[in-house]
Amino acid sequence: MLVVVLALVVNGGDGQRAGGADAGRTSPAPSSPAPIRIASAPAAPSTSGPAVLTLRSAPNVYYLPRYGTNRKPPYAAEFGIDLESSTAPPASAPGPSLSPEVTIDLSSLAGKAEIDWVAKGWGCVRTGLRVRCRPPGGTDWTFTPFNLRPAPGAVRGATATVTMTARAAHTPTVRHTTRVIVGDPVLTARPRYPALTGVRPGAKVGIVPAFGNKGDIAVRGGVSVLVIAEGATFAERYRNCRYDTVGDRISAQCDFPGPLAAGTAFETDAPVVATVDDDAHSGHLGFSVYRTTDVFALAAVPASAPHGTGRPLRLRPVDGRAFEEIGDPRHSEYADSDGVRFATTRVHDVEAVGFTVRGRVGQVVDLTVPYPKGDDWGAGGRTTMRVVLPRGLTLVEVGPGEHESDIPYCYRNPSGDGSVLCPGPAAPGTVMRVRIDRRVDGARGSVTVTSNPATDPNQTDNTAPVTVEYLS
Repeated sequence: MLVVVLALVVNGGDGQRAGGADAGRTSPAPSSPAPIRIASAPAAPSTSGPAVLTLRSAPNVYYLPRYGTNRKPPYAAEFGIDLESSTAPPASAPGPSLSPEVTIDLSSLAGKAEIDWVAKGWGCVRTGLRVRCRPPGGTDWTFTPFNLRPAPGAVRGATATVTMTARAAHTPTVRHTTRVIVGDPVLTARPRYPALTGVRPGAKVGIVPAFGNKGDIAVRGGVSVLVIAEGATFAERYRNCRYDTVGDRISAQCDFPGPLAAGTAFETDAPVVATVDDDAHSGHLGFSVYRTTDVFALAAVPASAPHGTGRPLRLRPVDGRAFEEIGDPRHSEYADSDGVRFATTRVHDVEAVGFTVRGRVGQVVDLTVPYPKGDDWGAGGRTTMRVVLPRGLTLVEVGPGEHESDIPYCYRNPSGDGSVLCPGPAAPGTVMRVRIDRRVDGARGSVTVTSNPATDPNQTDNTAPVTVEYLS
């Protein structure tokens, strides 16, 4: 399964302005969201060890909602911090805890915000508008040191700066600055799209990401739309997007400048197109929308990723009144869309999945027999795979009650033809126990599944090879 991520970013710069006068034009955009700003003091050479304190995540821009007409304080977004220490302190200076001391200065929020509570469980205490935390020892600290509520007289658009300093023994000091803006941009997304059926493998499918802002203030930085695709790969590569591949996930991040004004909505002027994978039975193109300055860290594309060479992707205004936002007001900084789901012409194509037996001669090996692909496999009682073992292998039968779990094991075919039957489907899989009696180079077996030719006319992929890898 291939996961594709596209991030359409609305960010300040020289390119298209979402909600501004230049909404019809697009030019190359910034290469990445604003990075976390970290300044590290040099370590003293005589005492510093190999440990490094790293700030993996902290807000770059924090929006503080105002009081509503009901005079009740609204929920504010969490001010989350994620710190990591890479190694233990040097052996030459044992004793000091790796626990960092984190100090957050919120004094510039006087008259704009009030501290609602502090996380005492993380060793946090407050003195006026300063919070100091001493989280427990370890190497990884992810916590919310405090919650804020707006001051009753907070003026929309007012700004402030929160500074954070983190220190730990034998590590350089880490500093970070967060810009606070009074107001509440509420991101929204077009919730759903018509499902597609009968899509042929290799065909093109597309989605037009659409997003808006139902809040009371503009997003002053960017808006990142993260499109996630399963069962497909990019068909076009826009030049204002950068692309990255991690494992089986291909991601892209496309940058557009802001601001995204309150009450406005936009969609891309062309669909984000993907090519359906040859072996896909179904797939999905969905997306989420974030603020560029604080895109979810695991979804962001590195600034070093290469850009596409096609035409730039542009935005056009749309009516976003039907767009939906996340229900939890504490997380109004992002929104999700169910997107487009598609089923291919292979949805009823049952396909056997081959496997390899690995081990040494004389060894008894347990392995999980992979289940076939295809939604119809297992329907109508067809829940058994037939395996012909490669020469040199012998099945070791495991009868009911001879093992401690409910996992099904393969057994000899009662027909007496020498094959092995593996029942399923059942979580977490069907297990085969075999003994490698002797080495037979090039030996091959097979695994076969049955399906109804009336609904699965392609019977050529109902059998797959079984091979042996001998370990020395």
